[in-house]
Amino acid sequence: MPAYTHLISDCDGVLLDSEAIAFDTLLQQLAPLLPGQDLDALVRPRLGLTLPDLLADIGRQHPLPLGDDAIAAMRHHIENEVARLARPIRGVDAALRAIPLPKACASNSAANRVRSALAQSGLLAHFGPHVYCADEVGIAKPDPGLFLHAARALGASPARCLVVEDSVTGTRAASAAGMTVLGFTGAGHIADGQARRLRDCGARYTFDDMAQLPALVARLCQPHP
Repeated sequence: MPAYTHLISDCDGVLLDSEAIAFDTLLQQLAPLLPGQDLDALVRPRLGLTLPDLLADIGRQHPLPLGDDAIAAMRHHIENEVARLARPIRGVDAALRAIPLPKACASNSAANRVRSALAQSGLLAHFGPHVYCADEVGIAKPDPGLFLHAARALGASPARCLVVEDSVTGTRAASAAGMTVLGFTGAGHIADGQARRLRDCGARYTFDDMAQLPALVARLCQPHP
């Protein structure tokens, strides 16, 4: 395997401890629509999907009376809560500074919110123009196309890209793109057993503290005969 040359990161749950906020806000909005349902069991396995895809997937089991305007309003409310409450993952800025690879961010979240949140948190400088989001690219995880788009923009071979992901959805997408996934399990929304789930769907390694990431990347970047 050649040495890795680029790092691609998800945003929510990897750079920002925001997934728990989005999760709780979504549950609050779904509660009156799905009375008596175990909302945690419905939503948690679908984390990482875009909101329309997540709701459509739930709707295959439990019809949801939501039109495009209602979904847009729901998304707007979630994004406002995330923007108001989210903070960077502990240690992520130092970890990124210690990794001397070109970097991109690839997210299913809305581009304007991702860029604004990364700028506000001081993390945008690690990625420069290389922030790629599903609503702009037109491809969402679990389709591998979002990661492949990021690799092309970086001028990188997918096989030489390391990806940091926290969700099954993102891990499947990056694995399908031919990239090596490092599964992060240190965010506030992570449930028991997530490390196993990430490994089961393709993550090569899992870790729960951003302080571990630079050494893990350095080890993987050593060329092998």
